[in-house]
Order: sequence, then C-alpha cells, then structure tokens
Amino acid sequence: MTRWPARPAPAPSRPARRLASRVRALAVGAAVAAAAWGLPALAAHAQDNGPTDPGVRCAAKVGPGQYEFYLPGEKATDVNGNKWVCGPDGQWFRDYSAQIVTAQPPAGTRPVTLAVASLTSSATASVRR
Repeated sequence: MTRWPARPAPAPSRPARRLASRVRALAVGAAVAAAAWGLPALAAHAQDNGPTDPGVRCAAKVGPGQYEFYLPGEKATDVNGNKWVCGPDGQWFRDYSAQIVTAQPPAGTRPVTLAVASLTSSATASVRR
C-alpha cells in the first residue's frame, strides 16, 4: 500500500504573525532591560579642572574708605586718564595696548598722533609740506 505524504500545516494567518512578532519584540526588549538592570553602576570619574574664581583681586580706591575690586585681566582708568590692568598676582600694571603717543616733529613739520601697539614698538612720523 502506498502512503501519501501528510498534508502541510496551514500557514498562520496575518494577525497571528503580527502577534508573534510583537511578542518576540517584547521578549527581546525585556531581555535587554534585564541585562542592563543587572550591570553594576560605574562611578563617575569627574576631575576638578581648577577653581573658577582665582581668589585674586586688585583694589582701586574710588573715595574715602571706598574701594572697587577687579578680577585679573580687567581694565580700569584712573583720575589722570591712565589705563591700568589687573594682573594675575593682584597688582596693577600699566595698559600700554591703547596708549596714544604724540611725536615731537622737527621744525617746519606738522605733529602727527600715532597709536602704539605695544611696548616694544615705537613710532615717529613727520609730515613735510
């Protein structure tokens, strides 16, 4: 007698396939969450990058018993018009970056005012007619 092969199982319907894929996705998500929950928390190794406030101030007397305090790098102008910069050590030093220099011209020429860029450079100019 001949045996006929068994009939193949019917293919699952579309809603059944969607349900199976959702269940599979939920199972994978739960496994990942459980694995992440089981990992030990690592300590943060943050390093202090120095104080934000250097703790240094320059004092400027503005009146009897009244002072203003400046951080290093800040600029101030005194009553004589001299410009000063607060140094990193709390001491004032002259600000030559914006100083105006008037050159003494030779006889028969007009004076010219020049702005000097730094201490190391000096400029003199004279204009003749």
